[in-house]
Amino acid sequence: MKNCVGQVVRGDDFWDRTTELETIWDAIDSGSHILLVAPRRVGKTSIMHKIKDEPKEGYIVIYIDTESADNENEFWHKIFNAMQEEEFVNRLKSKSKKLCERVKNIRIKKVSASGVKFGDGQTLDYLAAFETLVKDLEIDKKLIIMVDEFAQTIENIIKYEDIKNANSLLKAHRALRQNQKVSEKVTFIYAGSIGLESVVSKINSIKIINDLNSIKVLPLSNSEAFKFVSQLCLSTKIELREEVIYHLLNKVEWLIPFYLQLLIQELKILSRENTESLSDASSIDIAIDKALEHRSYFESWHTKLKESFSKEEYLFAKEVLNIISENYTMESSAIINIAAKHSLDEDEAKDMIRTLVYDGYINNNENPKVYRYNSPILRQWWNKNVAN
Repeated sequence: MKNCVGQVVRGDDFWDRTTELETIWDAIDSGSHILLVAPRRVGKTSIMHKIKDEPKEGYIVIYIDTESADNENEFWHKIFNAMQEEEFVNRLKSKSKKLCERVKNIRIKKVSASGVKFGDGQTLDYLAAFETLVKDLEIDKKLIIMVDEFAQTIENIIKYEDIKNANSLLKAHRALRQNQKVSEKVTFIYAGSIGLESVVSKINSIKIINDLNSIKVLPLSNSEAFKFVSQLCLSTKIELREEVIYHLLNKVEWLIPFYLQLLIQELKILSRENTESLSDASSIDIAIDKALEHRSYFESWHTKLKESFSKEEYLFAKEVLNIISENYTMESSAIINIAAKHSLDEDEAKDMIRTLVYDGYINNNENPKVYRYNSPILRQWWNKNVAN
């Protein structure tokens, strides 16, 4: 298992998330459409590729990243292209010769703002075109369409077009999920680095996605993280005593693969340079200091706020995160006072805090009225590079 820091991992490099995978497959088997819920860097995309690379018998899987789509036409273009591209067609050959031939024979000539034009000259709107495509496939296996960064697409449409168009896409997908004939043949899985619930709640459209089965992708447990780090040590040929590994886990605290991989990378560099011993806990502290020098690994946490929020919302969120990075915790009553300073009412402030919680910045797990960073490492980086 290679130590792939910040990348999607596949094949032998994937750390098997057995519980999550079993939960997802149970939901698929039950006929649910799924929303994978987790902040960035937790491993949702790697899990999606695991499902694509190793589907259960009776399923055919398509993975589509729609992050760059900033209008409904571009989104549907990506969907239809994925169902026509050679990779998908080739994957069908081993599943069903009949299905493969059907896909080849369905000709989409053009996807435009007016809809989808088929080879027979018929032009249909996106929703009708998708329904026609699925119906004409005569699928003898169930199709799983995994849409990564769907929430980002909705946010892009809100930003570059308007709320009406964003709702149009949300409603189209709900209509597909509610269509029994479509649901018998297709399961949708949505995921992304920002929360779909947070995005749609801001436009009062949460009811449009309330039919989705939300499945949380959690950080590793302490025992899972210990095994994960131990395996990374073997693959990178570094030696850490058991107590040093536990010190690493205590320092990381929020046990998502990214932070564990990042520290193992820095420990490997330390061992290669022969400047520090890895035999004691101090090596972990040095590795954290070295990791914090990688601006590219952390800057997205800051830029995401600028891209996603209005000026007032951004300044509010930044001030809250600045204070927590300095003081370690912050009470909810103090947060409401800051909201007024930035011309936000109490409900707007609460929505903003829910977004920061979902997106992985902060939590109030220990006390509902007190917020703190999920990751002590992110807190240190934020305090050094943003707050000061």
